[in-house]
Amino acid sequence: MCDSRVELAAEVLHISIDEAREHSKLIPEIDAMYYWNPSRSGGGVIIDAQGEKLAASSAVSFEKHLQAYKDGRRN
Repeated sequence: MCDSRVELAAEVLHISIDEAREHSKLIPEIDAMYYWNPSRSGGGVIIDAQGEKLAASSAVSFEKHLQAYKDGRRN
């Protein structure tokens, strides 16, 4: 899987493209991918097929991050 979402996630999270691929999962209900930085304070980003994204710090749980995305928040 090598698309622009992986590259964007790597840039946003300050990780390599390989790390972004390894630390990702599909969120089928919103047709998006979730990527996370595996370091302790790394955070995560949700990126949809159109390239819209919402990044969050590691202090935000995945569930709250996903709900904020579903509520229309973007950054």
